[in-house]
Amino acid sequence: MLIKRICLIAIAAVAIAAVVIKTGMEREALSGVEGELVSEEGLALNGGDLERAVRAREIWSWAAECGLTDVFSYDDFMNALKAENQNRKRLQEEGGVIYGPVEYTPLQYYRRLLGEYERLLRARILEETEPSELFRFYETHQENYMDADTIEAEYTIRQNGQILYEGKVALEADNIRFLSESDEELVNHLIRLNEGEQISWKGRNDEEKLLNCTRREKGRLIPYEEVKGAVADQYSAECFERELRQRLES
Repeated sequence: MLIKRICLIAIAAVAIAAVVIKTGMEREALSGVEGELVSEEGLALNGGDLERAVRAREIWSWAAECGLTDVFSYDDFMNALKAENQNRKRLQEEGGVIYGPVEYTPLQYYRRLLGEYERLLRARILEETEPSELFRFYETHQENYMDADTIEAEYTIRQNGQILYEGKVALEADNIRFLSESDEELVNHLIRLNEGEQISWKGRNDEEKLLNCTRREKGRLIPYEEVKGAVADQYSAECFERELRQRLES
């Protein structure tokens, strides 16, 4: 009998320990920034995605630290959503211009606010960045600011032994968008070729297509003044993600 009681006590202890561990794991799974819990509302506003909820929570917290918004409160958020939707409905009734839906869902409004806070935080990063730093970023990321290579090739289309088309095709920075829209498959094959290389493939109607690359010239580096907007955008995006990652890991 004593042995039986000891066994029952041991089983009960294991069961209690399992519950404690499980509860701890669940709390840990819901833990967000600085060990605090991500609320059920926070998870719901991120479609139940814990990783996204933690990221969103930290962006909001960062924005609040910078004075761009208040510390997140679900009640305040829902009140702001209600006021926003009432205002949008009034504008619609008055014939005003409304961008986006007439009535936001909580998820839509939350994502809109997060997007705005991210934009403002990135703008703040740029305000604190010297122009010389942006130029250094441009110089160390030149591969992102190159014109498309100039590629020339002989292009032949055959079917049942007959030549349906024979001519030359050229891909340049000025026409790459037009060619991509008119024949994306052709462009995809062209950009894979180096000078002297060939590639063949079957068309939709079983025709044989052949490209023989006769020239490939590396695209020019686009001057900084022409791409400085894109440089600033990429720089601020990388700085934002790096800072956010550090905040999440700290």
